[in-house]
Amino acid sequence: MKKNINLGIVGCSVLASGLAQSEQVLSLHYMDYKEDDQRINVGDTSLGLKLDLGVDYSLDLSLGYDSVTGASPAWQIDPGANSPGLEAGQALTNQTLLGYSYDVSRYHIRRVDLIDSRKSLTGALTVRDRYRNEWTYGLSHSKENDYESNSVSASYLLYLDKFKNRSLNIGLAYLDDKTLVFGSGYQTRTEESVNSFNFEAGFTQVISPKSTFDIKLFANRDSGYLSNHYLTVLRQIDVDNSNSIEDDEYFLAADSRPDVRSGAGTKMSLAYQPWHWFTGQASYRYYSDDWEITSHTFASSLNFEVTKGLFIKPEFTYYQQSAATFYLNPNDNKTDKPVVSFAATGFASNDVRLGDFNATTLALTLNYKLTKHWQIDLSANRYEQSNEFAATWAVLGINYHF
Repeated sequence: MKKNINLGIVGCSVLASGLAQSEQVLSLHYMDYKEDDQRINVGDTSLGLKLDLGVDYSLDLSLGYDSVTGASPAWQIDPGANSPGLEAGQALTNQTLLGYSYDVSRYHIRRVDLIDSRKSLTGALTVRDRYRNEWTYGLSHSKENDYESNSVSASYLLYLDKFKNRSLNIGLAYLDDKTLVFGSGYQTRTEESVNSFNFEAGFTQVISPKSTFDIKLFANRDSGYLSNHYLTVLRQIDVDNSNSIEDDEYFLAADSRPDVRSGAGTKMSLAYQPWHWFTGQASYRYYSDDWEITSHTFASSLNFEVTKGLFIKPEFTYYQQSAATFYLNPNDNKTDKPVVSFAATGFASNDVRLGDFNATTLALTLNYKLTKHWQIDLSANRYEQSNEFAATWAVLGINYHF
């Protein structure tokens, strides 16, 4: 089961870089993630270590272990309803067919049980020159039952003035992944490659002693097997060549997406601190790709120091995107066909993450410094999409500063 991996290891956010202090931190965090409707549950444990090796070097290491359980909804054939005839349909399409029933009413979206685990290791080394500019080099590796990911990254933070009021950051990341994919009729599994290249450039300006502005430009290019082999669709195949689709000419098929995806966008952020105990942040992000997905993200947060050592941070995020050209909502049948289905050939997906929707995220984070060395973190998050998907997760962490 693939997990999304972003450019976080590159460290392209220059807002925090100027606030780094020389210290060592050992941290342990646990996240409990649950999707509504008894879908996917994830338990994520991570152990992190940050070491400042003098004033010129910093090392960040992280070990992670995830356990995934639950059920993912996908088109399936009712138990005992598989029929002969898959080979006849497969001969008429270049798409992967997984099953066949002569009765279209025997296809239903059902939850498919899923059990998986993931182990990960990431590391980043930061090197500073005599002007305090920073080079950061990162490596990461993760392994699941059917997915393996390796990445390498690098970024450069350049201060443009001696007071560090203006800075430029450039980051690159490359991912080389492998995944196991089902073949026709679920009879075989083959290894496919997934490659991703990400670029990001950012500029930060201190506007005043109380405010900072940041703008980023980013681009990505993914290639290889970009489909989700756990998801399925239904396809219409005119087996008898009658120029019409009968109820016995629907086939269960694999999710199918283009093997290249290129996108780009920008993000602007503003931070304002009118008092030492209060900071507000707001950001806007725009993204567009050649799958014709366009998205807008608005986010805002407030950070209060309630008492000495206790910080509370409420956050709100609004997200809106358009649908990919090859997406259809399986629960929104606007045709005279008995089910939402695709043609015999061409790309096809019922993945709600590729649909037209808006979403909101509410989050509340508490940080409390217990003693000089110990700090605890606690956050609660709620995410809801307009197309019937929602999730809740909480994170508990403890940090030891030495």
